[in-house]
Amino acid sequence: MPRLPRPLLLLSFALGLGACRPDQVEHLENTQEIAREAENWSPKRILPAQLLQAAHWAGDSLTRTADRAWRAKLAERLRAGGVEAAHPYCQPEKLPQVVTLAHELEATPRRELLPARFITEADSVQVLRPTADEYVLRYPLVLLPNEVCLKCHGQVGTDLGPADAQLLATAYPGQKLTGYAPGQLIGRWNISVTRRGVAEFYTMKTRKIVKRRR
Repeated sequence: MPRLPRPLLLLSFALGLGACRPDQVEHLENTQEIAREAENWSPKRILPAQLLQAAHWAGDSLTRTADRAWRAKLAERLRAGGVEAAHPYCQPEKLPQVVTLAHELEATPRRELLPARFITEADSVQVLRPTADEYVLRYPLVLLPNEVCLKCHGQVGTDLGPADAQLLATAYPGQKLTGYAPGQLIGRWNISVTRRGVAEFYTMKTRKIVKRRR
């Protein structure tokens, strides 16, 4: 097929444009929203300091979610049947809300029991980087002065009875779960998060959300 000379090609294009009536042209009203959304999904370079900040965000989000769900579940079980009914649920890392969030963050939360002592500055939140692809966050767990905590971990004879203390000793051999006072360190969260999970969480947290006009 012969090619049209350039002047004729431009003329035909101009005629084609002229054939469109104003009522046939659709003007986009949400161009700002489209531009913001395109910017959100464009590749971005995340700096090391931003990754560190996102690791803190991820750990904070996971521990807050665990704390709320954990205390609500334990309070419910304590009301239902005391320590015997509650202690099997003292595993916040296995609660559905925590499992779901940990999966989204590519995180593995674990807890460790620590000997009773009062918290110091050395027990503040720590972020470690054992490998280039992993962050490990450490959060102290402090015994709070409420019935949910003291009912299982407080002073025997004051906060819980000898029978409940024996029940816990039998269920968790080799672990000293009682005898703690409010304000003492009882354990620590160790949360491992992948670099990819941290980066995706940072991207999600920093996305620009356009407020829709009413």
